[in-house]
Amino acid sequence: MRKMMLSIVVVGLLLICLSGNSPCYALGSQLELEWDFLTPFENDRSINTVSLHILDKVSESKNRSLYRGITITRPRGDVTLEPNQQPQDSSAIGIGPVYVLQNKFYSSGKLSAVFDVSGGIILYNKAFPAGGRSYNFMWRIGPQFIYKFRENSSVNIGYTFMHVSNGFRSSNPGYDAHGLSLGLVMVF
Repeated sequence: MRKMMLSIVVVGLLLICLSGNSPCYALGSQLELEWDFLTPFENDRSINTVSLHILDKVSESKNRSLYRGITITRPRGDVTLEPNQQPQDSSAIGIGPVYVLQNKFYSSGKLSAVFDVSGGIILYNKAFPAGGRSYNFMWRIGPQFIYKFRENSSVNIGYTFMHVSNGFRSSNPGYDAHGLSLGLVMVF
């Protein structure tokens, strides 16, 4: 199982690092930095999560953009698992490749509204959450408003819903969180 996860991570990192822009991508390289500040939905998952997403646009069409990048995440808190009902520390640090699909549904001058969907594999420094495994899938979804203050620079603000779990039927104490996302796009 570890060899399979290592292979997935290596392939993901290669896909992120290798060049190969889509033919419809005609812009300069844009680096997007996005932060999430997320709080839990469930009472038994008292985990606050701060994540940094470093994204690079790899393709763009009329209303859709595809990004690839790396997510660095820092969840802190505890979970209460059955049957002992005692809170267990679930603080960790994680990193992994991520892909984001962005669909623009409104644009007027300098202001745009988009809907983001993203997913990636995150490797943690320990089993996360408590009772889980050291790797999980992270899915994020939500709307964003983008304000372009220069030709190739913008600020994003949005609402994000996140689900984290390892996908196994056993030993899968995933969690859901939601909150504010802030982003900055600059051309480098």
